Amino acid sequence: MLDFLKSYLGSLAASLAVMGAAYFFVWFLFRKQLKNRKIQLSKRAGWPQIREEILHALLVVLGSAAFASIIFSLRDQGLTKFYIETGKYGIGYEILTVVVMVLLSDTWFYWFHRWMHHPRVYKYVHALHHKSLDVNPFTSNSFHVVEAVWLNVWVLPFVMLVPVSAGALGVVQALGLFNNLKSHLGYELFPGFFRVFPFNMLVTATNHSLHHTQYNGNYGLFFRFWDIVCGTEFNATTTLFNDIHHRKNEKVVDNTHYKPLTISKLKKETADSISVYFTPTDNQFYRYRAGQYLTLRVKIDGRTYDRCFSLSSTPQLDAFLRITVKRNGPVSHYFLNRAKPGDVVASLYPVGDFVVKPSPVGAKKYVMIAGGSGITALFSLLRQVLHTEPQSLITLLYANKSADSIIFKQALDKLAKSHKNLTYSDFLSGQKRISIDDLRPDTDADFYICGPDALKAGMMANLAELKIDKAKIQVEHYVDGYVPWFGLV
Repeated sequence: MLDFLKSYLGSLAASLAVMGAAYFFVWFLFRKQLKNRKIQLSKRAGWPQIREEILHALLVVLGSAAFASIIFSLRDQGLTKFYIETGKYGIGYEILTVVVMVLLSDTWFYWFHRWMHHPRVYKYVHALHHKSLDVNPFTSNSFHVVEAVWLNVWVLPFVMLVPVSAGALGVVQALGLFNNLKSHLGYELFPGFFRVFPFNMLVTATNHSLHHTQYNGNYGLFFRFWDIVCGTEFNATTTLFNDIHHRKNEKVVDNTHYKPLTISKLKKETADSISVYFTPTDNQFYRYRAGQYLTLRVKIDGRTYDRCFSLSSTPQLDAFLRITVKRNGPVSHYFLNRAKPGDVVASLYPVGDFVVKPSPVGAKKYVMIAGGSGITALFSLLRQVLHTEPQSLITLLYANKSADSIIFKQALDKLAKSHKNLTYSDFLSGQKRISIDDLRPDTDADFYICGPDALKAGMMANLAELKIDKAKIQVEHYVDGYVPWFGLV
């Protein structure tokens, strides 16, 4: 027991030292020199998040130490082929063993990681890791202890079947730790030539940062292979990596503290949806892009909720901030039934990648597909495009359960009537669904999709059948902001 305790404390000290050093040098000492390499220009990783991540690391390292002790115990009982003497079968065998274990680790991680994102599994284990949206070195060891054990469980049958030296296993573990730290660094330190094969097959910090902000894609560990083959790589992965390497004089906004937003107006849109207008005290809130969202912190009956809501207002056109919510949970219920002008909630600055790069010169084609309250982000986007790209063509396909549940119905009809470059169609349950035939005329367009998971999955399947380039498809995926796991505030 004493040996195990020493091993645990030693591993914990080493882990905290490495994470702390990476954070000190990258996030503090050289932050000004590296500001253009900060993947998320809105910094959200503050002390409350880091404190929680350190607490999670205590259990993660404990689980890993326990798993390692099991390996050594089985070795002592002669139940494994694990051996201490490095080079017993020659250096070539050691190298081959490392390569095989790295490939096995990458494969196991991809499929197990993807399984952990299944809706029936995610909330029980992996959701803890995704509490951190703005990843940093301490995020690398912030996940559920059960996950920590299962991510390494493939090692057990491997060492029982294949001769493996302590040195080879140590190298694989070291590579894994370095890779994990790199992926959660929050800064893209890989040089530009990593855009070229074979370097571009490696998972970058940009790749994994997108996984934390867009949730269901970019599952790879070391390599992009499985994501590419299985079609789970986010479209923005390569684009964002390239953009980071072309940045100049970027400003990283401190978004670690919630700021007050005062409700100035409430407007009922449908029987179960409402628009909430806010007046901020900080003008930074107005420096947002159409399609981005707010992470609100709302206290209801003594309990604090953090929820994300897309902005339905449009910068340059609206002198206010507005979200439009549909009844679905305690926060939306609060806005629909209890909120009143003058009430104050808290929010982080707007963030999000579901945006359009304006093209005021060349005309483009856009197809925007919305379902239910998914219209909120798209309403902001289409108004921006109509304003900044008068030559571009927009097709809006909007699915709802019934005619009286259509949010912004009058405003959309008015926009379609006053803008000949906007085509707007409603699709109601039981009458007509958005089908592949509705997409065929616009296969040369850029597609923007926001709505329920079923709608997004169906549209992605249709677009895949039409062989639409994934780089021309944007799907809104956001998860709630960081929520303290141990109840610390």
